[in-house]
Amino acid sequence: MPFARAGEHRLYYEESGSGEPLVFLHGFSLDHRMWRPQVGCFAKKHRVICPDALGHGRSDRPQTGYSRAHRVEDLARFVDNLKIDRFHLVGLSMGGSTAIGFALKYRERLVSLTLVSTGAAGYSVSKKFERLDRVAREDGVDLARKKWLDWSLAWYKNAHREVGQFIKSMMEEYSGAVWADPMRGRYPKEQDLERVHEIDVPALILAGELDRVFAGLAQEIHHRVKGSRLKIYEKVGHMLNLEAPELFNRDLETFLGETGQN
Repeated sequence: MPFARAGEHRLYYEESGSGEPLVFLHGFSLDHRMWRPQVGCFAKKHRVICPDALGHGRSDRPQTGYSRAHRVEDLARFVDNLKIDRFHLVGLSMGGSTAIGFALKYRERLVSLTLVSTGAAGYSVSKKFERLDRVAREDGVDLARKKWLDWSLAWYKNAHREVGQFIKSMMEEYSGAVWADPMRGRYPKEQDLERVHEIDVPALILAGELDRVFAGLAQEIHHRVKGSRLKIYEKVGHMLNLEAPELFNRDLETFLGETGQN
């Protein structure tokens, strides 16, 4: 199985195709598999790389080291290990937050940045996340995972059931390492909205109109990132790359074609 070093830890990844590197970052409690509807499409023109974040999927699961700052450095070491200089970066939710942090610190390494249903450091999207942290501390990771599944999959009970089952299969395998981190909630705070105006690479921001938790954040980031493009997908929720893969692939392909170096 392919692993690459990120400092003292190993990140699992899958790679397809050749051409300009294109790195996809998954959401919290998911893994590289969430990008399956994209791999075949983009591997025709790109070297597509989908890593598992630390504590997720098949990557290492250390006791601590799960802050956003850690994820940014993990990514920097990961692409260094793969001898990648500049690349396109796509991140969804937690992966979007990581991508923002990377763009702020290593903007010279990015050809383009695509934020999908993105999170952002310092932006509180829901008190439910804080309650889950408390459940994990007081009642254990297994109960936190169960409550997370119930909350996250509620949208998919009536719509996109196949998508829901696919997401569930990943979430049930999630290690819970981030919740178990003894430093959880004690890492230095970052405030992305105070700094996103510094991002000066071509940026595409995508969100679903039914994703009430994150759609507003997408619009706010768009207003602050000069020259960024924003698209809100009608009748689509959080996992828009899975709920509307054809539209997502088309829009991302167009954007990459216009910003690529080739």
